[in-house]
Amino acid sequence: MKPDFDGYIMRHSAALTKLCLSLCGNRHDAEDLFQSTWEKAIRRFRSYDPEKPFEKWLFAICVNTFRDRVRRYENKKLLRFPTEEEQERALSSVPADEPDRDERLALYAAVKRLKPPLREMIVLYYFRDYSVGELSEILNVPVGTVKSRLSAAREQLRKELNDD
Repeated sequence: MKPDFDGYIMRHSAALTKLCLSLCGNRHDAEDLFQSTWEKAIRRFRSYDPEKPFEKWLFAICVNTFRDRVRRYENKKLLRFPTEEEQERALSSVPADEPDRDERLALYAAVKRLKPPLREMIVLYYFRDYSVGELSEILNVPVGTVKSRLSAAREQLRKELNDD
């Protein structure tokens, strides 16, 4: 029986889009990452274990694809907005009347400046609510590595946000 790819895409596209945007920091690169992730997921679908959550498997593909691109572009292309206009458009998407708007924008900017392994941890742990154990599984690293990266990321964010 052929898998229902349309169903998977319908159910998981919104979450995958948010992850791609969080990792890339701009819509253009996020769209490329989104597309590449689905291409790989469809090609590798035979390796998916239906006993495990599909979203974790999909996110692992996404994170690994992002890492490959970062390595390929030497931490430059995917980590910055291509234009000031695009950056302003993304930052202005936070409603102006929101009480903690400035703090939220500062946090997003600080997270964006983290190195990819630390950014992955923050995005998946705080914005996607994955546990340390789930992160270990998704990122294929030991639990201790997840804990130390989370700690390092929090410390970097704390320092950067307190310096402002």
